[in-house]
Formats: sequence, structure tokens, C-alpha cells
Amino acid sequence: MSNTTIPMKYLYFFSLRTRVLISITTIFLLYGYLCRFAGLYFFWESKTIGWVLFFITLIFFLLDRIKIENARNGKAVGEKIGIAVQILVLITKAVLLVAVPYTDSYAKAVDYIKSNQYIQSKTGTVKDIFFVPYGSTSHQSTPNGAVEQSDLHFVVKGADKYIDLNLLMSKDVDSDWEIMVND
Repeated sequence: MSNTTIPMKYLYFFSLRTRVLISITTIFLLYGYLCRFAGLYFFWESKTIGWVLFFITLIFFLLDRIKIENARNGKAVGEKIGIAVQILVLITKAVLLVAVPYTDSYAKAVDYIKSNQYIQSKTGTVKDIFFVPYGSTSHQSTPNGAVEQSDLHFVVKGADKYIDLNLLMSKDVDSDWEIMVND
């Protein structure tokens, strides 16, 4: 048997659902990176959707591996741990996607993006802003007040061009947000 048939041999052990998800995930990720590389200004969200699909696909991949191991009377402890980790990642991304747009740092970031001349010079007039659920936000209470930091990622869609934008933000006690564009 030649080495070129080995990957296909193993692919058939997976359910149709998993194979379809692998294909769709690959298409979304390839287009997400290709559109940035080629300067195509349509559906830049596909990269983010592709990564979310990747984690979902990984769960189904591991479920299929569990079925294979059960058929061999094997233990699938690693696969079960992997599924738990991927579910935790997806829940975290969902919480970020829902909760962050209601924060003060998000509102300040959107205002900053819409009014910043540097960003406008790169994109033209800002038409839309898509929040990418990566990054972090932290809030620390001190005796003098609160200290906050945020690392927010966006796809900024302008009239002329789209860009991926990472804003690093910090707020000290009794001060306004300081925002830095991370190129």
C-alpha cells in the first residue's frame, strides 16, 4: 500500500458529519486568509468563523475517535479530556462574544476606531466594525479605585479597505482609557 492512500484510509473511519465539517472548516479558513492576502474585501469574518468551526470539528473528530476506541475495547481518556477542553474554549468565546460588547472598554474602542485619523487613513470611512472574540479583559479593584486592561480584536470595514485591528487599552484609577493600536 502506498503512503498516499494512508490519509484517505483513516478519513473513512470518521462520520460523514465530521468529514463535511473538516471540508467546511478548511474552506472558511482558507478563504479567511486568502481574502486578506489577495486584498478581497468581502466576508473577512470567515477567518473567525473558520476557527470556531475548527474547535467544533475537533470535538466531532474526538467523538469519532472515542467510537473507534470503544469498538477496539480501548480507553479514550485523552479524547474525553480534549472534548472537555474544546467545550470550555467554545463557551469562553461565546461569553466573550456576548459580554464584551456591553463593557465600557468596548464602547470606548468603537468610538476610538470611528474617530481615529490613522485608522481612517488605512480604511477610508469606517462602515462596520466586527468584534473578534480573542484577547482579554481584566478588572482589578484597589483601595483607590479600579484598574482595567483590555486587549480587543476587531475587523474594521472601511469604504476603501478592511483591516484586522488589535487595540491595547488600559485605564488607571480616576482616568480615562488610554488606547494603543498594536500593528
